[in-house]
Amino acid sequence: MPLHTAIWKLTAVEKELAHNWVEAQSCSAWQGGYPMVDGTLVPLSDKPGLHGKAYFDHKSNYSLGLQVVNMPNLRIIDYVLGPTGSMHDSAFELSDMAKNSAAWFSDHEWVWGDSAYAL
Repeated sequence: MPLHTAIWKLTAVEKELAHNWVEAQSCSAWQGGYPMVDGTLVPLSDKPGLHGKAYFDHKSNYSLGLQVVNMPNLRIIDYVLGPTGSMHDSAFELSDMAKNSAAWFSDHEWVWGDSAYAL
């Protein structure tokens, strides 16, 4: 299934609702951070036949990285699937959100992420 059939950019109304929710749950200074990003490893049952060592992760398993960007209502608005096990921390750099940040964010907006994500 192509990405655009299930996941699409937010409308202005959806963005405003997310900003309002963040402000209601925290404070007005934090409302610019309306999407959240996190990643996980998806274990593979076996070592892939092609470039198998690249899929070996820090937990001594073979895996793919999955990164999801979601809204407060848990709607997924961007994702990256495929960085191999040893590269999952750099997945955000491969996302549309990172590559085209001006299309996603206006001034004073950002994505919430843990310390594994570069500024």
